[in-house]
Amino acid sequence: MKLAEISSKRPIAILMLLAAIVFLGFISFQHLKLDLLPQIEYPYAVVLTTYMGAGAEEVEELVTSPLEKYISSTPGVRRFTSMSMDSVSFILVEFEWNVKTTDAVGRLSRYVDLASRELPGEAKPVVVEFDPSLLPVYAFSTEEDYEEVVSKIRRLPDVASVEVMGEPKKIVEIVLDHEKIKKFDVDPSLIETILSGNLVYPFGYVKDSEGNIYSVSVDGRFENLDDLKNTIVGFRGVKYQSLLRGEIPKILIPVRLKNIAEVKIVEEGVQGEVRVNGKKASLIAIYKRSGANTVKTVREIKKILSNSGIDYIEAMNQAYYTERAIDNLLKNLFYGFVAAFVVVLIFLKDLTSTFVTSFSIPLSLTVTFVFLYAFGLNLDTLTLGGLIMALGMLVDNSIVVFENIYRHRSLGKSISDAAREGTGEVWLAILASTLTTVSVFLPIVFFTGFVVRLFKYFALAFVFALSSSLFVSTVIVPAGTRWIKPRKGKLSQKLQESYRRALEWCMNRKGLVLAVAFTLVIVSAVFLLSKPMGFLPSFQTNLMVIDVKLPPQSSYEKTSEAVQKIEEYLNEHRSTYNISSFYSEVGITSEYSQIMGRGQNEARIMVNLGGSRREFAKNREKLKEAISSLKIPEAKIEVLEQSQQLYEVLGYPITVEIRGEDLSLIQEKAEEIFERLKNLPEVEKIQIRNSYEKSVVHVRIDRNKSLMNGVVAGQVFLDLQTYMLGKNIGTLKTSEGTLPIVLKKAETLSLEDLPRTPLEGLKGEVPLGAIATVTQKTVPSVIDHSDGERVIYVDLVSIEGAIGDVSKEVEEVLSGMNLSGVKVDISGQKEFMDEAFAELRSVVYMAIALVYMILAAQFESFVLPFVIFLTVPFAIVGVAFAVLVNGYSLNVPVLVGLLTLSGTVVNNAIVMLTRIEQIRKEKDLMESVLEGAQSRLRPILMTTFTTIVALLPTALSQGEGAEIESPISWVVIFGLLISMLFTLFVIPVIYTLVRKRIRV
Repeated sequence: MKLAEISSKRPIAILMLLAAIVFLGFISFQHLKLDLLPQIEYPYAVVLTTYMGAGAEEVEELVTSPLEKYISSTPGVRRFTSMSMDSVSFILVEFEWNVKTTDAVGRLSRYVDLASRELPGEAKPVVVEFDPSLLPVYAFSTEEDYEEVVSKIRRLPDVASVEVMGEPKKIVEIVLDHEKIKKFDVDPSLIETILSGNLVYPFGYVKDSEGNIYSVSVDGRFENLDDLKNTIVGFRGVKYQSLLRGEIPKILIPVRLKNIAEVKIVEEGVQGEVRVNGKKASLIAIYKRSGANTVKTVREIKKILSNSGIDYIEAMNQAYYTERAIDNLLKNLFYGFVAAFVVVLIFLKDLTSTFVTSFSIPLSLTVTFVFLYAFGLNLDTLTLGGLIMALGMLVDNSIVVFENIYRHRSLGKSISDAAREGTGEVWLAILASTLTTVSVFLPIVFFTGFVVRLFKYFALAFVFALSSSLFVSTVIVPAGTRWIKPRKGKLSQKLQESYRRALEWCMNRKGLVLAVAFTLVIVSAVFLLSKPMGFLPSFQTNLMVIDVKLPPQSSYEKTSEAVQKIEEYLNEHRSTYNISSFYSEVGITSEYSQIMGRGQNEARIMVNLGGSRREFAKNREKLKEAISSLKIPEAKIEVLEQSQQLYEVLGYPITVEIRGEDLSLIQEKAEEIFERLKNLPEVEKIQIRNSYEKSVVHVRIDRNKSLMNGVVAGQVFLDLQTYMLGKNIGTLKTSEGTLPIVLKKAETLSLEDLPRTPLEGLKGEVPLGAIATVTQKTVPSVIDHSDGERVIYVDLVSIEGAIGDVSKEVEEVLSGMNLSGVKVDISGQKEFMDEAFAELRSVVYMAIALVYMILAAQFESFVLPFVIFLTVPFAIVGVAFAVLVNGYSLNVPVLVGLLTLSGTVVNNAIVMLTRIEQIRKEKDLMESVLEGAQSRLRPILMTTFTTIVALLPTALSQGEGAEIESPISWVVIFGLLISMLFTLFVIPVIYTLVRKRIRV
């Protein structure tokens, strides 16, 4: 091969090429972003609408349903679900995974704008793109002054926003005193009119006599709090009706606002609180920009905090687990390289030759870093997983090239001739083996499901690494030819001779060999098919999330009392469970909690556990049991199983959706399904989502009575708004900043006070009870919709066993029930699992077709590729062994490992049959098979064992990030080991039979 010959003759040029590669690789590595998972564009959006004062049924009818009608016709929408609650409509829209989310959100916004014309005037929908960056990347609490620190953090380029949680917004509140209004004989209907006009407004331009133009603005704002208090809001004895009749007293006695109302700065309608380590505190939450580097952002934040010198408690750190996971995988990468180096040294018994061959690993990785940076990929658990899977294979091509050059040097050929001929003979074989491995992952690019999109980054890193190794073996290894010293190893020769005798034995007993081989394949296939279907393994992060929910009637104060009991337990047992810190969000504390539709009856406790992965995983399980066993009246406690980011997207393991129009009927069927499913032995925890009902006060206006008492129905709404919610009358500059002014006719109203509430009428004050009926009724706390239909969810929160097995049992239970009048579907992680497996099956079919095409093109034969393909079913024996030993279900990592195997196990057969075909031109069939297999024994053993040993650190790892990588590693290890034995002893037998009977 000319390129190999040139590289062997120009060592300085190759040295400069190496220097350039190392330099570019180092720069690229420095700029790679560190993250736990790839930066995926999540195709979700939230349509959030507030309609203050409306109940769940009114929100459903007047807000949610009109919006859903337009959302359903929006192009690119896959499905949508909604929750109608008191005052809030929350619609989660899922787009097709192959659409660009920003464009889809733009289209959705236009359709929502059209729908808003049909909504009540007070209902203003907002469209928000859902992104995991909605979660804070870092959060801390401090009792010291944090304004300067927060200001510096806000200026960081990767920080999107900083939110201070647990610090309520303040307002200037005006509360009218009815007794004082009566005492000063002021008309209350004039107060709001007199206080209006608190604004500045432009009124065009005027000219002077010289033709100069001046802009005119009218300023009616209050100057300060004292100015507001001293504002005249009426005159004694002056009524609105008397003014209409022109009756004005001769002496006007002014009444100021401070005479009839309390004016003060207060905290605006507190609906929640934040506590850190059990104490009420302010929590500073920092959000990163979409696409920003998580680890880099957190490091910059911590640097500012460190330099500021303030004492603070770290409440959340998304980079903690990421850093540990990445560090663990980088260690495995290094240990794998060292292990592969040792294996090569054992085989070659020459340090210089080992360096020449093993140097391909770091060099290929360096080239890969350049590719990763050029294509905008992160350095995360999946891309690193792809590099680790490829680690042992990076040396494969170099070993094959080295072995052949070594053979030619042993024959006494010159450096350049050995490089040219040695590389040329095997170049097509290593190209084909690399292409077959790469082509297995190529079809992943064409699929858009969530799970397959995640593993696309694994595949890309794997492909980049192997492609780099092809370049290194073709250019760099031949350059090291001058340092190859031919040596004859007695052990190697004995091994080859023993292998030849064993292969001759197999060739003489073809029927027995094939019978044993295919029996093992059939038994393994049956075993694998009998295994339950699983999904993704749970991520054991150091963050434990506890959700607490009370009945919808509960205020945040009542929720806080329940949470305090959990906090007390956590503080008492901090050392037992190695708890670093924890914080609680009770009720509505932030914009994120509002977007997610949380209420005052809900709370979330985030617990940070310390120690190694094994320690916090063990403590997590103990703490989960302890928290779940706490008896807190009326409280539902749920400990989330997965990392929060994936949990929000994937949902519960299995969810049964019961749909219909009749809310009482679907509730009845949901309860029947709940009772039947909770008796399944595999179901550990089950719930009916949002099953609470709540009591509401219903005010029914009698229009006839209202008019007879001089009150128009519309006036009732305006008066009650001022009593219950308050009315905004502009802003005021104060010592605490510019604050909104809210006018209220009462500070609080009790249930007993409501019928006695005075309303302004033409005949004077009229109590609400005189013109309306005040009753209590029970309504659903939340009304759920799925694709526009009413739905109730029965969630299997925690199950024992694989999702596939449990879902089959659920389907059997449902099939035996009378579910007439409702529609039932199964969703949750089960839905994602079915989608992922369907796509992975398609990937496998496409990969097989591509591999066959490559092999057929290489060997110019339609039959030989089938012989090579038989290594894939033989690898199933190894997969079955890995599943048996480790107790895996057939989950996504196992299938990805199988997919990886289908492209790699054929490589040894390709190298072997290529050599046999070359010898076949000069010798008979039997001798060609024996000699060709014997000559390829050492490279096959070396490539297989370097890959296996390189993967062992990852397979044995108990550190962070091992949840996905370890199963893939074990599957590949056992698959390669077993398929190597079949390649060495069974493939030559099959090849001989095929060669004798069919022209290939």
